[in-house]
Amino acid sequence: MKQQTKIPKLKQRQTEILHLLYTYRFLTRTQIQTFLHHKQFNRIIIWLNDLTKQNYIHRYYDQKFAPSTPAIYSLGLNGRKYLKQDKDKKINKTVLDRVWRESKLTEIFKARCIFLADIHLSLLSLTEKTKATLHFYTQTDLYGMDYMILDNPDAYFSIEEEDGSTKRYFLDMFDDVRPAILRGRVRQYLAYYDKNYWQNHTDKPFPEIILVCPTNTLKNHLFYYIQKKLERGPDLNFYLTTRELVKTKGLTKKTLQKVIPKGE
Repeated sequence: MKQQTKIPKLKQRQTEILHLLYTYRFLTRTQIQTFLHHKQFNRIIIWLNDLTKQNYIHRYYDQKFAPSTPAIYSLGLNGRKYLKQDKDKKINKTVLDRVWRESKLTEIFKARCIFLADIHLSLLSLTEKTKATLHFYTQTDLYGMDYMILDNPDAYFSIEEEDGSTKRYFLDMFDDVRPAILRGRVRQYLAYYDKNYWQNHTDKPFPEIILVCPTNTLKNHLFYYIQKKLERGPDLNFYLTTRELVKTKGLTKKTLQKVIPKGE
C-alpha cells in the first residue's frame, strides 16, 4: 500500500494564509495582511514568498503592470496536501480538489473572489466601529450545507448587535450579465422562500437578500422586476446596490436600496 507523504509543519501564520486561500480562493497580499491583522507587510511578503517557492500557494503576477497591480494568490498543490492532513473539521476534502483547476480560472472569476473579500473586510471595519459581531460564510463554507438555497449565494452573513439583536443576509454579486440571469436568480429566491426550506429547518428569521448589480441600469431593471413580484410575507426583503457603490463606500445601509412593494 502506498504510504502518504508527510508534509512539513508550517508556521501558524503560514497555515492561516492557507486557510484564507481555501476560503476565498484568490486574495491579494494586502487582503491577506488585513485578515491577519499584521502591521509588517515585509513579514507577510517573506511568508508568501516562502509558501510560493514550496508550491504551497500559487502567485499570479504580471510584471508588465507592476507595481500598480498587486500579486494575487491561490492555493497550490502542496497547500492542498497540507490542508488534507489538517485536523480542522471545517476543511472539506472534496472542495480541496478544486485546486487542480484554479490556474485555469478567468480573470473575471479572480476579481469576484477579491471583491467578495473586500466586502468582508468592509463589514469587519463597520462592525468593529459599532461593536457588533460579524459571522461571514463564503461559498466554500456553505458547500454541502443542508437546506441552503441552490445555487449557494456568494456569501451568507449575520451581524449581532450589542443589544443581542441579529440580522442575517444572503449576498449575491453579479458580473455584467443579461437581465434574464438576474431575474432568474430572483425567482430562485422567491421559490426558496415559498417552499419554506429555511423556515421549516431553522427558528431564525428569513435572511434579507442583498443583490450587487454590475451597473445602475441593471439595478433599476431589477428593482422594478422585484417590485412587481414581491407579494410574499413581511419578512422577505430585497436590497440592491452596485459594484461601484460598494467599492467606493463599502456595504452599508447608505449604499443599499430596499425594494418596497407597490402600494406600501
